[in-house]
Amino acid sequence: MRKTQDNAAWRIFFRVVERGSLTLAADDLHLEPSSVSRQLTALEHRLNTQLLNRSTRKVSLTPAGTRAYEHMRPLLEAMDALLGSLDQSATELSGRLRVSAPVALGEHHVSAWLADFQGQHPQLTLDLVLSDRVLDLMAEGIDVALRIGHLPASSLVARPLGQLSHGVYASPGYLQSHGTPLQPADLPAHRALVYSWMTEHNPTQLTFKHQAEVAKVELDARFFLNNLGAIHRALLAGAGLHAGPDWLLGPSARRGELVRLLPQWQLPTLPVNLVRLHNRFVPQRISALCDWLDHCWQQLPDVH
Repeated sequence: MRKTQDNAAWRIFFRVVERGSLTLAADDLHLEPSSVSRQLTALEHRLNTQLLNRSTRKVSLTPAGTRAYEHMRPLLEAMDALLGSLDQSATELSGRLRVSAPVALGEHHVSAWLADFQGQHPQLTLDLVLSDRVLDLMAEGIDVALRIGHLPASSLVARPLGQLSHGVYASPGYLQSHGTPLQPADLPAHRALVYSWMTEHNPTQLTFKHQAEVAKVELDARFFLNNLGAIHRALLAGAGLHAGPDWLLGPSARRGELVRLLPQWQLPTLPVNLVRLHNRFVPQRISALCDWLDHCWQQLPDVH
């Protein structure tokens, strides 16, 4: 009985840390906030240490709580995965999955992919976190993150999905007023919209390839934005040209709302990966989700 109580209390602790609030965690777990508080207090008493600093507005981890979260969460997840693999009667995926994705990709695709996944597995609870920042999976309690760009060396487990292609786009109205660039060298004469969250390279410098020829240009950056959706809308409004992802801008080009410029020249592609924490035993719900996201990614028309 004691072990069962501890397991339940640890799961409550994880949820409070990930939500940053007793009330929000209680809502997720369908418990009263007073019950969450009592179980956390009982766990701290059994451990003879304080795990959380609590106030009326938020909670924060103590040093002991940080160590406990970092070490206990993988252990319990591994136990869940192992028990699930041994339970021959378990046919339904259940539990909670916290997923991270870039904002624009999440809004356009990942949210719909997860809705379909939950439709197939209605016992799952899904939590989608959209951010263009690289989030700490452990600190944020994220099970799976979809990341665009080259991955730094780390202990994370990565599953490659493919490559993200890019092109230079502008609206027909903008090109009518300012002319159409025919070579990369023509681009600096045009107003450029720049994605300021780009971390792969200097966002105002572009490198094009055409067969064996390489052309490097420096854009005349007049408008910096930290959101791809906002860049898309500014492009449609004729604010300038932008070198952006084909998956986002390609559909507008096919509808005639944008024009893809310099089609014979290629920009570098970016790798796309699913990443997760390293666990010896991976819960079935995480493996199934990764398989589903991989499948969905391959259906996009403007990726490799």
